[in-house]
Amino acid sequence: MPEQRSMRRLQGWVQEVITNPDGIAVGVESPAAKQQIDIDVSSIEQVVEPSSRMDSTERLAVYGNAYFSRLVKCLGEEFPATRYAIGEENFKSFAFAYVNDSPSSSYSLGFLGEQFAQYLIDTRPADVSKPGWPDFLIDLATLERTYAEFFDGLGPEHLDTLKLQDLQTVPPDLVNEVRFVPVPSLRLLEASFPVHEYVTAVRRDQSPEIPLPAETLLVITRREYVVRRGPVSRTEFQLLRAILDGNSLGAAIKISAEAMPDMADEELASNLSKWFQHWASAGWFIRVELPDS
Repeated sequence: MPEQRSMRRLQGWVQEVITNPDGIAVGVESPAAKQQIDIDVSSIEQVVEPSSRMDSTERLAVYGNAYFSRLVKCLGEEFPATRYAIGEENFKSFAFAYVNDSPSSSYSLGFLGEQFAQYLIDTRPADVSKPGWPDFLIDLATLERTYAEFFDGLGPEHLDTLKLQDLQTVPPDLVNEVRFVPVPSLRLLEASFPVHEYVTAVRRDQSPEIPLPAETLLVITRREYVVRRGPVSRTEFQLLRAILDGNSLGAAIKISAEAMPDMADEELASNLSKWFQHWASAGWFIRVELPDS
């Protein structure tokens, strides 16, 4: 048992030292490392023996560099279109700065990139040679992160989703009171560029140019273990947003109409039936809930 405790302490110490973003020396002096083995940098050879070609710090640095290189590689695999857009070397610089400044608190690599789009927002340059370029990268990273979350997350495959006939059983006087319950993997994305087309082109090994700005309203979901995305109109997007915010159908219609005062009531009403059919066939919702249900 003492040997097992000693090995666990050594493993914990090595982990704290090589994963410290400020380097091996700072890692050795960190409180987390000292909780495992309380030594300073000058005594590091007591734990890690030097080799004929490298001292103890250099040997640990090899593992530290490999650790951060692995994280950067994982980010590149999660954000292939973002990596392509800014170039391999620039992406490595961004990614290395990100894993240093925003280290993940999870042992799972699935959470590594969850703050990457926000990091791009926080480090957005005030002056750029290409207007809109930061917005494009942020939209791109946001979409790719959503893909990753939906791929690894809970999908609707085990659920019975809403059918059109389920809607038809709602009493007419209660239609405005129903609330739609979405599947776990359903999200709206409003972007300033058609980033979904750019991502598709990159994943098909094409060489897309940076697209011109264009309002892009996407519904992203997963079905049969495949992440899917599709553009929708501003009117449908507004209605879906209000529904996903938890509003009843009647309230969602009112919110959408107020958000788009130029839209005729007849236009919204004429599209509802078509949208309901599409939502049901696409499997975006689990069920509708009536008042007090």
